[in-house]
Amino acid sequence: MARKDPLSRAQEIEEQIKKLQEKQRKYIEQAQKEIGQYLMETWDIEDIEQAKLLIDEFKEEAKKYFGSGQNTEESNGQKTSDQ
Repeated sequence: MARKDPLSRAQEIEEQIKKLQEKQRKYIEQAQKEIGQYLMETWDIEDIEQAKLLIDEFKEEAKKYFGSGQNTEESNGQKTSDQ
């Protein structure tokens, strides 16, 4: 069985990388679409601009919430060890 030359193998790997990046992009797009659809349905929003306004309105609260999630876990660990 003949072995492929290194340049040919490198080109095949490059093609595989491109295919995987495209696959990754599609998965990300699908996730974003599902999240957007869930938000629109859950909040009963029909207008995209209205959805954007609500997202902007709650953006800082969400950052605080997700940023404090780690802090809450840390403080819970401290509370239990302090008690």
